Amino acid sequence: VASAYLSKAGLSTAVLERRHVIGGAAVTEEIVPGYKFSRASYVLSLLRPQIFEDLKLKEHGLKVYLRDPSSYTPIRSDFQKPGGPKSLTLGMCGRKNHEEIAKFSPKDAENYEKYEQELEKFVEAVDPLLDHAPIDMGAMSQASLFQKMAILKNQWHLIKAGKIVGPVANSFYELMTAPTTKILDKWFESEPLKATLATDSCIGALISPDTPGSG
Repeated sequence: VASAYLSKAGLSTAVLERRHVIGGAAVTEEIVPGYKFSRASYVLSLLRPQIFEDLKLKEHGLKVYLRDPSSYTPIRSDFQKPGGPKSLTLGMCGRKNHEEIAKFSPKDAENYEKYEQELEKFVEAVDPLLDHAPIDMGAMSQASLFQKMAILKNQWHLIKAGKIVGPVANSFYELMTAPTTKILDKWFESEPLKATLATDSCIGALISPDTPGSG
């Protein structure tokens, strides 16, 4: 991505592949005999929409396949209850998710929808911030009143984010600072569901769900 932008700006760039296989994060390899895995393509969700547009990735043949189901959690046989569920599968269908979670806890099935709604609020507030540079507080402190007004005029995305997060500020602060386990224990009682959701706090972070700020 960096080299593409540099080239677009008129600079001559060279891209070097560190591994013996070309493709970087998009490489699919047979890690376990008979099974092929994507090395890191799951992080494509972090690629900003603006980059798709700037680099015309679709025109160059990029196709994105949504992961559905998004997770499959098998239950060890010694933890299964007689006649109980053997796995938990979650995906893009709210009705199916409700049915799957209800096998373990009807209460959790109801709370899951509310949990998703709250997270969507946070995403709505934070997502636009990723496309803007943070305010230079050093320059802000030394700017004149007129300059400060000009800076703030270009920061409406912060005001919009504040209006969204404001009514749920306590929950947002807790999500940003508390361990994942504390957040999930507040919402759910089913261990398979909590284990499934806790995975997202650990991938690529090298931390535990018990780590403060992992929420």
